[in-house]
Amino acid sequence: MPDGSPADHTRQTAIFIQFSDLCLTDDRSTRDYYLRSYARMAGYNLPRHFMEIPYWIPTIASMLPDHAYEKELLIIEDVPGACRDLLARTDDPILFMSVMDASLTQSHEVIAVGLETIIGGYTDPAGFADLANVTYCHGINNLMAALNHVIPSPPCLDYRLFEGFACIPRLSLSSGCSFRCAFCTVPTKLVTATEERLLADVDALSVLSYELIFVDDKSFGQASNWRLLAKVRDMICDRSNEFYGFIVQTPPSIAARPGFLEACYELGVRYVEFGVETVDDALLKWLQKPFSVKHLHRACSIARDLGMYIIPNLIIGIPGDTYSGSIAWLEDNVDIIPVMNVNWLSVHHGNDRGSLDLPDNGIADRDQNASSKTWLSPTEEARGHRAIAQCYDITDSYWQGRSVDLQPLTMAHA
Repeated sequence: MPDGSPADHTRQTAIFIQFSDLCLTDDRSTRDYYLRSYARMAGYNLPRHFMEIPYWIPTIASMLPDHAYEKELLIIEDVPGACRDLLARTDDPILFMSVMDASLTQSHEVIAVGLETIIGGYTDPAGFADLANVTYCHGINNLMAALNHVIPSPPCLDYRLFEGFACIPRLSLSSGCSFRCAFCTVPTKLVTATEERLLADVDALSVLSYELIFVDDKSFGQASNWRLLAKVRDMICDRSNEFYGFIVQTPPSIAARPGFLEACYELGVRYVEFGVETVDDALLKWLQKPFSVKHLHRACSIARDLGMYIIPNLIIGIPGDTYSGSIAWLEDNVDIIPVMNVNWLSVHHGNDRGSLDLPDNGIADRDQNASSKTWLSPTEEARGHRAIAQCYDITDSYWQGRSVDLQPLTMAHA
């Protein structure tokens, strides 16, 4: 994304570091489950190192002008080996990392190399306060205070570090979410993208290989510009004969509104991701979820009639959950659920809503991939693992020998 500025000085090397999932977790059963599931889902693929392109990288890369920065991507699978390679460099690069509690240990190993490092993410910045080579940015806009030549409002995202990458890219019509789910850290201020910026971001995706787009709006349909997806659909269909449409995420209460999913289908939405969390009204209320079980049933019925598919996100480790309601609901609707996402309840840094009143006694309590929560007994933890295995088995058993029935969109759909 050239910015037209003259190259009148030596460029600084900016290295974007992403830790491979292969070095963050030993849980091969989940990855194997996704490999099986995605093989039967039109448009889906699973990259080797992460579920999808880390959205923060094209975002920050777009803010660093070409005349000032030489940009590199470093995907780390072998942490000690990567640290040795970084120590051997002679160009004195700046490192960029988005740190989560799941990658906290690996991040500190890289920081210990001693290179200038700029980090952000979802972990307590106090853990980096005494590190002289680290600058913690509390948000994208703080980059201007940490670096020179930063473009505060770039025209579009910059995916060139991932050129040719086969993936499901993200696209944002809005950021934020006005709902206040108790475990969430998403800002509650809703900010919409302009049509000009939206279509520029679609154009930036041209360097990638994709057949689906994940719409990053946290509650699709909440922002006023959601129907702009029609222009995105037309723009992509005009260029590709192998585009299967969009994945959106929205709560069942929005999906159950009369005519909403029908309109989404016309826009090209084929998969809908629900933050189900648990199928238990009392626990949904405790989590401050903006729907009840009746909305979930209604939304599933509408999706089935339209030929849309549901991808539920479940949370394991909610105190008092037996998972019986979630299992029963999955069994009743597995015909439209080719895959599901499961995470463990976590106490995310930056969540100031405080209503869950759960302990935070270490990294495991803050890591959504870790099951050893201090609020769970060994029996409760084992029950959670059994529930995950049962969910995987339900979808695997039903979908074995079957595949999602979708056709690529064409201009005729527009």
